[in-house]
Amino acid sequence: MAKAKASSSPSSPSSAHPVSQRVGRLRERRRQAGLMRVEVLIPEGKADALRAYAAELREGSRSERVAEVRKLVAKAYRKYHASCLDNIAIDPETASLADAAVVAAALMYRGNAEAFKLGRQIRGLAR
Repeated sequence: MAKAKASSSPSSPSSAHPVSQRVGRLRERRRQAGLMRVEVLIPEGKADALRAYAAELREGSRSERVAEVRKLVAKAYRKYHASCLDNIAIDPETASLADAAVVAAALMYRGNAEAFKLGRQIRGLAR
């Protein structure tokens, strides 16, 4: 007599496992970005104002990170322009996070231990 296969339904633990992993990774990325979920009860008419304020707070966090990255990129250009960044033309005052990632990779690949450390610091902020 043949054994019957167990059907996998959407509520089975094996199919819910990847979802919980995905949610866990999302929460971890938000935590690393310094974001926190907050539930607030407010009057209905004030919801749009609260959303706008929350967007300002998130943008402020990003702009602070960009400012810090620009400082580190400027430092990298002062110290390692000739040795590591000779073929990369990025203005430190207008550098974006993507530009910072390029500078970080060059420092980590072509520099000494101190340049590698600075590159890791820049890469951590650029993510």
